[in-house]
Amino acid sequence: MSKKYLRKNEFRMDNNPNHFGIEKKPHPAYITAKHKHMFKANTITHSREIADGSKTYEIGENPNKLSKDKRRTRISPPFWQKEEQFGKEKLNNLRFSKITRKKIKKFNKRFK
Repeated sequence: MSKKYLRKNEFRMDNNPNHFGIEKKPHPAYITAKHKHMFKANTITHSREIADGSKTYEIGENPNKLSKDKRRTRISPPFWQKEEQFGKEKLNNLRFSKITRKKIKKFNKRFK
């Protein structure tokens, strides 16, 4: 029995122009799975809605430990996107706690 996808726990920049914010800049994305040449990800943002009008979910914790930004962090609903539309390098200064990863996993199950 083979797996449907490979589980991931990494951050990369989402370079898809459809997911850019008001400033027209890319957001970091939390990648949770990989299947062939596709990644399943959640965009990390501070806004209540993303560009396509979807509501975001508040997780509270800022994954960038070096940032002094105290705004509440939110994530978009999960989406599948081609690997080429993400940055090539992992963002190593971002990290979620174990509790927050569980919250995100529970949130993503709503969209199966």
